[in-house]
Amino acid sequence: MFLNMTMAGKRKKPSLPVIRLALLAPIVEELTAIAVDFTAVFESFSVDPADIDNPDVWIAAPKMYALVESLAALSGDPCFGVHAGEKLNPWDWPPTARAAGSSRTVGEFLLRFMEDAGAETNSCTFILETAGQRSTFQERRVTDGKVQPAHNDGYTIAYLLDILRGAMGLSWDGSQVVARVCDPESVPNGYLGIRTAKTDTMGASITFPSRWLLQQMAYQDSASSDPDELRTSLPASNVVDALRSAITPHLHEFHLNAERAAEICGINKRTLARRLKRRGTSVSKEINSMRRQRASQLLAETDKSVGGIAQDVGYAEPAVFSRAFRRWTGMTPSVYRSKQRAGKGRETGK
Repeated sequence: MFLNMTMAGKRKKPSLPVIRLALLAPIVEELTAIAVDFTAVFESFSVDPADIDNPDVWIAAPKMYALVESLAALSGDPCFGVHAGEKLNPWDWPPTARAAGSSRTVGEFLLRFMEDAGAETNSCTFILETAGQRSTFQERRVTDGKVQPAHNDGYTIAYLLDILRGAMGLSWDGSQVVARVCDPESVPNGYLGIRTAKTDTMGASITFPSRWLLQQMAYQDSASSDPDELRTSLPASNVVDALRSAITPHLHEFHLNAERAAEICGINKRTLARRLKRRGTSVSKEINSMRRQRASQLLAETDKSVGGIAQDVGYAEPAVFSRAFRRWTGMTPSVYRSKQRAGKGRETGK
């Protein structure tokens, strides 16, 4: 027996669905980064790009959809919508922050978000539908454009996934998620470990296990008014231990840095840095400390080669690892190993 429940956020219904022009900011930022001139496109739509900085400027929803597709076409990137959407921080939007700060479970968070967001937009409605073991969270457009909204869907998927990942924290499992968009080619292959499927042109959605709705919110703090703080999946009182636990399986990665650590934890890089700073540390300090501890253990307790240990702790070149280890301990890996073994020999009377 299936329970099929649909809940849509409340929203105003004026005669003309409109969208805030400021939402184009990540798209313009992405085009600027790759040195693409978008002036002519804005002129063809009779839109002044300077108005993007004005939060009170709105344009008709169908016009916005067409403008996004035209701008995306300039990039030559089939997944441009997703890449631009990654620059959007939905946790800066008051409905997301308020919902996160007042919800105990992921399901409660999504319902509160839908109600609050639905009251602030009239171009779409948010729907949460549960059918047995799978649930779907969708942004449904109230009007259809005359263009295939591939990049609009990609943009939407990026922030819907950002919301769900932030709510789930370290419990996130991309392999359990299916993203439905009008053009699956608009989502990078293997993006965040999810699968993609085709749907109509009226909106994108993500489907995930229904049990996730009962999952405790990764982070909640109703007293916090900082949306960026509300996003973190690491408890403030134990952020260092939580970070270490999360990145331990990734110490072998050659490019493990602050950005990668934040991605692993499913939180905002700035938030992670700020929380660690309050505790007198940083991502790089913790990574180096963990690598030093792990390397020291392997040198003392195993016969593994220095080159093999270097790779185990994220160094492609043994020479670079040796310099780092000497900086950490004041001695080379070989000298450290010899001293550790000599000490153990004295302890055992050998």
